Amino acid sequence: MKTKYRQSILQKRNSLGSAEVSNLSKIILKNADLELSLSAIKTLGSYFSSNNEVDLEALTNMRLRKNLLTTFPRIEPNHSMSLIAPKNFKKLGRNKYNIFEPSDGDEINPIDHEIIIIPTVGVDKNGYRLGYGGGYYDRFLESVKQRSNGPLLIGLIYDFQFIDDSFNELHDIKLDIVFSEQQSKKFY
Repeated sequence: MKTKYRQSILQKRNSLGSAEVSNLSKIILKNADLELSLSAIKTLGSYFSSNNEVDLEALTNMRLRKNLLTTFPRIEPNHSMSLIAPKNFKKLGRNKYNIFEPSDGDEINPIDHEIIIIPTVGVDKNGYRLGYGGGYYDRFLESVKQRSNGPLLIGLIYDFQFIDDSFNELHDIKLDIVFSEQQSKKFY
């Protein structure tokens, strides 16, 4: 079932034009920023958008100008990952999925973040994230989700990425809040 949803959503997302991605991304980021002050919180986990994901470049640039700590995922050996605060944005590498990631910087513990934005293919009706199938975030955030004082986990998606079905498995990450261009849904 997950594979069917993943393929369908990615096909629809890949068909978006660059102007549509840009316009929808601005609306989604504005909605999230109004509620959560993404452009002002001290420590934010983000990611480098790819393949028509909601474009986070404007948020990243705004946070850089304000000298706020922003981390990005880096794939590590053994199917693990870490969140890195890059020292130099001009020295980014590409991982095995051809996604930008920091090549140098300081690793920041996930528990030291106020909010972590999680790349998301879809979200089921209970707030469980449908990812890309690699399990990196599920493994990485397993210990964080067991803590009551952990960071807020959010998704930024297009409205068509909400799934009116339930598909979660034991290892799946449940997001706290998900924002689209038309709505926000809280799952905590």
